[in-house]
Amino acid sequence: MYDYHMHTSFSRDASMELEEAIQRAIEVGLKEIVFTDHAELNVWSPEDLIIDDIFDEETYISTLQAVREKYKDQIQIKIGIEMGLQVEEKERIHQLIQRHPFDFVIGSSHTIDRVDLYYGKLFADRRKEETYERYFTEILRIVKEVDDFDVYGHLDLVRRYALSKYKEIELNSKDYEIIEEILKVLIGKGKGIEVNTSGYRYGLNTVNPSPEVLKMYKQLGGEVITVGSDAHKKQDVGCYILETYQLLKEIGFKYITTFDQRKPHFVRI
Repeated sequence: MYDYHMHTSFSRDASMELEEAIQRAIEVGLKEIVFTDHAELNVWSPEDLIIDDIFDEETYISTLQAVREKYKDQIQIKIGIEMGLQVEEKERIHQLIQRHPFDFVIGSSHTIDRVDLYYGKLFADRRKEETYERYFTEILRIVKEVDDFDVYGHLDLVRRYALSKYKEIELNSKDYEIIEEILKVLIGKGKGIEVNTSGYRYGLNTVNPSPEVLKMYKQLGGEVITVGSDAHKKQDVGCYILETYQLLKEIGFKYITTFDQRKPHFVRI
């Protein structure tokens, strides 16, 4: 099993300590893990300030290099990052990614107009259809303009936050039209998508993106696909990885993808 999305106390919203996560990963039988702590540039903070919400870069890299060596005989550890993508921060994102030896970069959309989805501004005074169109249109703009990532993370993340805002959260035909364009751009650039298992924990009872989006990706010729738990706590490390492999197999995927020094490798399911 490969868990390609994990957060530690290097991320503002996670409580899991680094070695605690590693020991849990070994305990549940993971072969390889990637730490992908958060980086968001020029976003609104809970204190109503515009900040760079990011770990101490040098400490993060050196700590991960040290534990990778310490545990090399028990588990493979890769150095990753979950980069919040914004067209306006394209150059700074490029500089950040290029100055460190990352094995793997998840590109994600946690914010719209620099405000995290968590704070609900995107949903205020908008119907579900308007919210989703705004979110997916922004992702389409990002994937056309920004290149410094390997896979796009939890592509329909907006559904998770919509659970508490709307009675019905499913995608409509307009959403699928925009998502199809997003997937075509990703495939054309040789980028992949992440299957994020945390949807099971957050009440969606499925993965992000949904199986329908995964089927579309497969039909369009997409092949680069990683699976991650998005664990922020020890008990979530490796959760629903095997179930997700089975789902991918049923859809028709024969491989999942791992990364080393930003280069993809394909592992048969």
